[in-house]
Amino acid sequence: MATHDDIALEEEFAQSTLRGSLVRRLWSYTVPYRYLIYWNLALTVLATASTLLGPKLIQYGIDDYLAPALRPGASATAASQGVAVVSGLYLLNLLVGWGLTVVQVRAAVTAGQGTMNDLREAVFAHIQRLSLNYFDRTHQGRIIARADTDVDSLDRVLTWGATQLLSSVITLVGVVVLMARYDWRLTLAVCAVLPLLAWVTRWFHIRGRDAYRRLRGTMSRLTAAMAENISGVRVVQAFGREEENLRRFGELHEDFTERWVNSARVFHTYMPIVNLLAGIATATVLGYGGWRVQQGELTVGALAAFVLYLGLFFGPIQTMGDLYNAMLSAAASAERIFGLIDTEPQVQDRPGAQALPAVRGDVAFSKVFFRYDTTPADQWVLQDVSFDVAAGQTVALVGHTGSGKTSIISLLARFYEPQQGEIRVDATPDQPDSGWPIAAGTLESWHRQLGIVTQENFLFTGTVMENLKFGRPEATDSDVEAAARKLGTHDVIGRLPEGYQTKVGERGGNLSAGERQLITITRAMVAEPRILILDEATSAVDPQSERLIQQALERLFARRTSFVIAHRLSTVRHADLILVLDHGRIVERGTHAELLAAGGVYAQLHAEFVRE
Repeated sequence: MATHDDIALEEEFAQSTLRGSLVRRLWSYTVPYRYLIYWNLALTVLATASTLLGPKLIQYGIDDYLAPALRPGASATAASQGVAVVSGLYLLNLLVGWGLTVVQVRAAVTAGQGTMNDLREAVFAHIQRLSLNYFDRTHQGRIIARADTDVDSLDRVLTWGATQLLSSVITLVGVVVLMARYDWRLTLAVCAVLPLLAWVTRWFHIRGRDAYRRLRGTMSRLTAAMAENISGVRVVQAFGREEENLRRFGELHEDFTERWVNSARVFHTYMPIVNLLAGIATATVLGYGGWRVQQGELTVGALAAFVLYLGLFFGPIQTMGDLYNAMLSAAASAERIFGLIDTEPQVQDRPGAQALPAVRGDVAFSKVFFRYDTTPADQWVLQDVSFDVAAGQTVALVGHTGSGKTSIISLLARFYEPQQGEIRVDATPDQPDSGWPIAAGTLESWHRQLGIVTQENFLFTGTVMENLKFGRPEATDSDVEAAARKLGTHDVIGRLPEGYQTKVGERGGNLSAGERQLITITRAMVAEPRILILDEATSAVDPQSERLIQQALERLFARRTSFVIAHRLSTVRHADLILVLDHGRIVERGTHAELLAAGGVYAQLHAEFVRE
């Protein structure tokens, strides 16, 4: 289901117009290829000139050789030689034009595809910098559509737009000038259809713009629905939702088909009208021009050349109509792409941010209040959260679902920013203003000091070794194996089909949930973090593997500040500090023994766990 922000965005695109600012922003991405584009345009001018020369050679051959050959006593040999020479020149001109076009096409494709690749990389790079709040409110399919479908729709404009526009303009101007030199009366007769053509073009502009913007919006929703169902295919099959989802997808597809047909109808109404006007102009030229030939006021060769130039006259108009059709689609896509690029990350380096040095690991939350963008303004996810953690301590976060545990570690990792309060690192309890506010440092320098294992157990396509080096690419294979041995996962990885070189399928689908979790835990260890975060890190591990991991984690926790979230209270009983959360507040804090003795919320949770 589309969010309110997505719907508002669609409406904004539907109301906007084709602005010069879009053209300027797209042009800025062509700057690295400007010399190639200039070369391409120069070749286009020469190739167009070659095209304009063709009818003139035909006129020359008819008037100077074929027509005289029909007169009594004319030399057939001289006429044949003359026609052969003109035919040779015409063929040579065609070959030159073909050669120029071949080189021009290569230049256009290189510049156009290079520009598209740069734009696609800009979109991808910006997506990676966006804060999680953007992904909370935006469908995955819509984001994919921006980086894929919308960028692809710019192909015609970025690759061929400048070439076709320049060629069409030169051809139109050249044809009008040449036709006027042949006979200005015939030229005026041709131009009589232009007012009607202008009105038709204006109609196409209005109808086509609206049709293509609606089409792009529907295509985005179609992509979003497909991506969502692919991601949740297990849930779909588990609940038997195939038919219902197919019905809903069919409704979206019917809407897409209707809008596609509507946009095609607009375009394919315009082009036949242009062809009809071209036919009317040609009939006028043949009728009026034939009469002038009979009157001796125009040669047969000139009339033939005029008719050929008339074909060249309407050809560019059709090309520009087709190009404008592509520009409408590209404009709607460009609006979406730049709308994404212009989205500012909620969390980013602040002015004057400095790289954080290697931290000891002391962490202090001070009066932190936080809510997500999707949370009502009067509801806090975290309220007045304050606590201090000394370097090397293990902190366990405990509470029912929705109590705020994951929100605390998300703020610590700077995936989000608190609305109120401050988080500091290396601050000591007796000097609360010492250390560094994590918001004052650069994101990169802070994230490099964190090791995070989430509930998702996300793995990337590649080998197990490549995944283990993800947070520390410079690590050697020996470093990775040493970390795995220390953690106790080396034997598990070694039992995989190809050990550390086992190929990982998309999202780790060819591995069991336990294997994925063990690999993600090892990946965090290889990164040598100063602060370790484990969010339900042992939730998918069998009891035997869990015991092995717990033994390794205890050794690793001794040298690192560690934050652990776990529903299994057995995994947090040895923590130095346990924070018990309820509705975004810390309601209890202490060690396992202290909290049990207090008989409060933690004791109730522990009793529930024991009964299970």
